[in-house]
Amino acid sequence: MEIRKHSTIKNINRLRQILNILIRHGFGELVSQLHVFRLYILGKRFLAPKSEDVRAHKSTPERLRLALEELGPTFVKLGQLMSTRADWFPDEWSTEFKKLQDKVPPFTFEQVMELVEKELGKPLTEVYASFDITPVASASIAQVHFATLKDGRELAVKVRRPEIGKILDSDISIMYVIANLIVKYVPDWARFRPVEVVREFHKTIRQELDFTIEATRADRFRRNFKDDPEAYFPRVYWEYSSKKVLTMERISGIPIDEAEPLKAAGFDLKEIAERGVRVFFRQALGDGFFHADMHPGNVFVGSKGEIIHVDFGIVGQIDDELRTYLARLLYYLMKRDFKAMAKIHRDMGLIGPNVDIREFEDALIDIAEPIFGKPLAEINVSALLWKLIETAKRFDMHMQPNLLLLQKSMVVVEGVGRELYPKLNVWAVARPFIFKLMKKSIDPKAAVKKGYDTIIEMAEFTATLPSQLTSVFNKVINDRLRIEFAHLNLDELNARIDKTGDRLVYGMVVAALIVGSSIIVMAGKGPMLFDLPVLGLAGYVVAGILGLRLVIKR
Repeated sequence: MEIRKHSTIKNINRLRQILNILIRHGFGELVSQLHVFRLYILGKRFLAPKSEDVRAHKSTPERLRLALEELGPTFVKLGQLMSTRADWFPDEWSTEFKKLQDKVPPFTFEQVMELVEKELGKPLTEVYASFDITPVASASIAQVHFATLKDGRELAVKVRRPEIGKILDSDISIMYVIANLIVKYVPDWARFRPVEVVREFHKTIRQELDFTIEATRADRFRRNFKDDPEAYFPRVYWEYSSKKVLTMERISGIPIDEAEPLKAAGFDLKEIAERGVRVFFRQALGDGFFHADMHPGNVFVGSKGEIIHVDFGIVGQIDDELRTYLARLLYYLMKRDFKAMAKIHRDMGLIGPNVDIREFEDALIDIAEPIFGKPLAEINVSALLWKLIETAKRFDMHMQPNLLLLQKSMVVVEGVGRELYPKLNVWAVARPFIFKLMKKSIDPKAAVKKGYDTIIEMAEFTATLPSQLTSVFNKVINDRLRIEFAHLNLDELNARIDKTGDRLVYGMVVAALIVGSSIIVMAGKGPMLFDLPVLGLAGYVVAGILGLRLVIKR
């Protein structure tokens, strides 16, 4: 009870701190509409800088980004998620949220050692020949230390922050409170779907906290590319990993965005740029499973020119249907067949049946025609996808989160590629994947298989249809009979209910007398008659009389 009370007080204090920071960044009017700590908030707004003064110097998205930074790591990660949801926020907001950096001071080596030893069940010196005291990277969820096994294998050990689960749970519970208050009291902000944003963040962050999920993803990438010399994914050491500790092979390489070191190492920048894009398209369009945190700190170039990936906390998955949609979309875009593009959106159910297909086609033309005035090599694929997403908002188009993750990743991949080689032709790199998917979608064997599956489903449906119809008709008939009975024989029904109630009470009394009398007889105490307790015999007699009456009244 004391722990719960202490936790509640901490949450209240944290909520008050959050509201103070929002007021300081010019969101006093929003806070006052939430109807919490009213007198306190009134005083704080009076003492805080005037919202008008704060607003005069900075835009709303910028002020919110600064507030999120001040609120701490949990809210920074929330902002990073919001930067990927272009379907929820305007372009200006998403762009501002992309500036958020997940960097926090490291926790102590004593805490690292305690956690690792507890998770692995062995002293640190028994597992590792060496373990660097200073982390090479530190973020809100974990930090990374280099280490070496006793057989000389070099490792990177990712260790989860102590108590981070409790901190996130506390902050997320407050996020839910604020989100629900916004929905209830602030309609202007409710359009950003705050509860949905927090719910998705909660789901994402839970997965990031479990390092076994990240390890499984790393293994999947490694299997997918085991025969591809163009990419490399480090090995997971499962025997030294857990939910809170992730031990992987240590890699060495040059960050993919560092052009001068790459040139000095003898690499052809055009080849590296194309390879980076090609590896990404193979992930997204080939396997349907792609790395969705592709900033340069997570992508390196190895000694043989292979593209090395690390940090698999955020990934995207695209099913066959969505991959086919993307391939057809890009294919018809290259052919400038906007009618076919519009039809794809309708067939996929991405736009509703009430949307004017001609109007949607015109909107696609407005997006694409200015772009096609340029040479194909100069067309920015990620920017084109972004424009399609922006157009989708106008038509209330259903946008899958993984498609948005893909677009965000494409921005980074294409941007880094063009930094290395400004004349990079992304379309030329993507074309083989697009045509392969197009070929697959019209492959006669695939069509036959799909038709066969449909026939099987139809056969199963037809086989069960008679019994399903019989069940439905029986239910309808029975329901109707009960309704007729209730209306036509209501007095008789009431009489039967009363009679049944009486019989039920008699039955319960008889049962109680029999059970009680049996207990008395078994005890063998009190006055005796025929070597049986008188009270027990009396109970049996009364039970018999009542039982007989129950039978006669039937």
